[in-house]
Amino acid sequence: MMEIQLSHRGAAELARRYVGFVIVLFVIAFGTSLSIRANLGSSPISCPPYVLSLVPGAPLTMGQYVMCMHIFFITSQILLLRRNYQKIQLLQILVSFLFGWYTDLTMWMTSYLVVDSCTVGGYALRLLELLTGGAILAWGIAAEVKCDVLMLAGEGFPLAIAKVVKREFGKVKMCSDTGLVCCGIVFMLVFFGRWDWTMVGPGTLISMFYVGYMVKRFSPHFTWLTHLLEPR
Repeated sequence: MMEIQLSHRGAAELARRYVGFVIVLFVIAFGTSLSIRANLGSSPISCPPYVLSLVPGAPLTMGQYVMCMHIFFITSQILLLRRNYQKIQLLQILVSFLFGWYTDLTMWMTSYLVVDSCTVGGYALRLLELLTGGAILAWGIAAEVKCDVLMLAGEGFPLAIAKVVKREFGKVKMCSDTGLVCCGIVFMLVFFGRWDWTMVGPGTLISMFYVGYMVKRFSPHFTWLTHLLEPR
């Protein structure tokens, strides 16, 4: 993952990178919401806030729960890295609020795309929606890395752990995702008293591997974005 180096960049380049990053955040939120609408289980990173948002009488929306989770991630990064925490990453706080708002917006935008059919054709459509959402999410993550200004707290948290324990980021990210899914399962069993496959299901497991695979597939094809962001 990236270490942010901004000192050598001019104002115009930084402006382009931040504008690109704000747009990419929307893409990531849209891909996440579209995957959820397949009703096969949410992605690992959105599992706890999604489950909590479905609790009857929940005081917060999914996007607001996402904000709270990201603030927890940011606080954890600061405690783990201490002096090594890059101050520019404090902007993750603003990013968390924006991403939470994007989450609520895209959940509303995709509300008419909910697939509940239990027929063979219905499951095929649900799987297609899950894979499409996952591909959009992966495209957004690959573009986020290319913008190279900030990162979402969901990636920053396992990156901080990887630095402290001196382990490969990919392995720590997998453990982090597994932990988030376990949290979602606990919330589901506590508040609903049963297993619900639309909250944590096969789509959750597919997303853990599919999104990472698609990020690797997309990453080499972003030279056009690099040309847009870097000074000529």
